[in-house]
Amino acid sequence: MALFRRHLWGGFVATIITIILVGAGLWWMGALGPYLTLEESPKLVILICVGLLSACFPDVDTEGKSQQLFYRLLIMVDLWFLLERNYKAAALLGFGAMVPLLGKNHRWTHTWLAMLLVPALFFLVPMYLNQTMHDFLGICYIISVAAYASHLVLDGYIGKTFKSIKRLFIGRESRRPTGSKR
Repeated sequence: MALFRRHLWGGFVATIITIILVGAGLWWMGALGPYLTLEESPKLVILICVGLLSACFPDVDTEGKSQQLFYRLLIMVDLWFLLERNYKAAALLGFGAMVPLLGKNHRWTHTWLAMLLVPALFFLVPMYLNQTMHDFLGICYIISVAAYASHLVLDGYIGKTFKSIKRLFIGRESRRPTGSKR
């Protein structure tokens, strides 16, 4: 339970920071205006939900709170797609829901590649299939990757990767002779 809460809070913080950074980028490009309308405000709640779900996804292959939350929300979204007669999106979401069944351990869900590809399945592939570009889905992808990364950081996977990369470029730290002072 403690890890679940930690990942939710980490995902929430990562989501808020990413929303602020995306907003700053849109402001800098002069494209923030359309997003500041009352009609667009519910999308903020959607972005936060995307972030929280993405922060929970790496643990969805094991029984627990993350799995329960993820699949309950996924079923509701899938039913909504079916009621809207958006069968492509419903099928894609169903396919995405089966992806965690590919492995029963944390190894594949706790990788940089999964961090980039799993959100792409939910947000970039629909744009490709519909041959359209949606700014909001692109923003959802960025938020999802950031929240997913927060999970990996909190579990310590990214820190290990940075140390490995540092060793590649800098090399192992040389050992100081015994008795030497800094």
